[in-house]
Amino acid sequence: MANKAKAAAKRKAREDAAHFESAGINFRPSWKQHLAWQALEDGTTEEVMYGGAAGGGKSYLGASWKVYRRLRYDDSRGVTARTRLIDIKESTLVTYFKVLAEWGLVMGQDYRYISRSGAPEALVFNNGSREIFKELAFSPADEDYQRLGSLEITDVWIEEANDGVPEKGADILKSRIRWKLAEFGLIPKMLITCNPGYTWVRLKYVYDKENNPVQLKPYQRVIQALVTDNPDREFVRIYKKSLEQLKPYDRQRLLEGDWNAVEKTGGEFYPSYDTERHVGDYTYDPGLALHITFDFNLTPYVTLNVWQVQGKVATQIDEFCQHGKTSLACQAFMRKYGSHRAEVFVYGDPAGKHGDTRTEQGSNDYTIVVKELKKLPKVTLRVEASAPSVSMRGLWIDELLEQDGQAPADKPSAGGIVLRFDRKCNVTSTDYQKVKKASDGTKEKKKVMHPTLKISYEPYGHPSDANDYFLCRCFKAEWSAYQRQGSNKPAVGDRSDVHQRAF
Repeated sequence: MANKAKAAAKRKAREDAAHFESAGINFRPSWKQHLAWQALEDGTTEEVMYGGAAGGGKSYLGASWKVYRRLRYDDSRGVTARTRLIDIKESTLVTYFKVLAEWGLVMGQDYRYISRSGAPEALVFNNGSREIFKELAFSPADEDYQRLGSLEITDVWIEEANDGVPEKGADILKSRIRWKLAEFGLIPKMLITCNPGYTWVRLKYVYDKENNPVQLKPYQRVIQALVTDNPDREFVRIYKKSLEQLKPYDRQRLLEGDWNAVEKTGGEFYPSYDTERHVGDYTYDPGLALHITFDFNLTPYVTLNVWQVQGKVATQIDEFCQHGKTSLACQAFMRKYGSHRAEVFVYGDPAGKHGDTRTEQGSNDYTIVVKELKKLPKVTLRVEASAPSVSMRGLWIDELLEQDGQAPADKPSAGGIVLRFDRKCNVTSTDYQKVKKASDGTKEKKKVMHPTLKISYEPYGHPSDANDYFLCRCFKAEWSAYQRQGSNKPAVGDRSDVHQRAF
């Protein structure tokens, strides 16, 4: 069914291209641009976020869609907005003029360009339609965007929304979409284009504050494009080579379209973690044992990470981050891996063996885990008596990440261990990049206030903590060897009395 749907969509793309060509319009969208165009012209989608890597045809799509609408609907009014008008003048307008020329439209004959004091104001077409240019930069003198209050428009395009466009400005602008919608038989439409960044766009359309994928509303659509989606093959070849030369952070964002890219600012607890080296696409092997590891927190979530190990190669294949309850995290795991027949090993925070106010008398987090996993054929608990030293385990695990399995044979503390993380484990990946080192060598866990629950919590450090417990226990020989390497600060929990049993 999926192949049939894709084939039908491709046929529709060809039909659209033929329609434009018959009208004398030179517009041949890429596959991703076509998907966005469909959403922009359907009867249900109001917000389309077309984002991702640089060179994916975002500006060309926006300018083409807007020119098409101004020509299609006489006396329509659109707005193209950016943070600053100077950016529209120096960049967006260049794309507009390119599209207009390719479509055979001549300035002074088919449309007029209006500017005021050198700043772009509008494109005015012969059929009475106008494309108006607006600046959305925040102004303390106009916090409520009163300057947009008198607008009545048909559609909106916000370009480079992650470049300082405030969410409130976007919201107010969308509320102005009401000009002749009933007459044209249209619904409000807002196109947002941008590259990845940690802004309101990410929180609204891609990942929430806990780094879980956003559940889009029925009227929202997200299409992500890479430079390789651009239909101009020669442009792709040249521009891709240029993007490959960027520093890691910008390469992640602009070449790979990675919304979890984090710029290193110094003081990272795991400075050697590198998404380019350690993150990839890995698959679940039902014939291998599963290693699941926990970190227990009411807020922001209970962490349950899933690993598989083959020799010295350890791969995190999945993650479950469930707010509030250990049972809910386990249930989410069982829905996906409940049919697993090979052995399952359980690791995690030793503090979970103690009962607290979250659990009934006589139970703890691990008795809950035992209960929830009872349908699996064989589960073995591998939880240490006490937690390993935070500072020392951090140094060891960072050494594993740095050496990436290439450690010399005479360094038993590394032992050729290779750590890999599946691309979908974005909460974990962000944690490795965001968590900082405190002055005492431990993880810095500053508390913040949850916006809806109104309670303070530590936003980072939980997925990596869960993985620390797993790695120190799974590779116990190498971890023990590291502790013996002349350290005069023995690690907490360096004991052989491991709490392990099968049930």
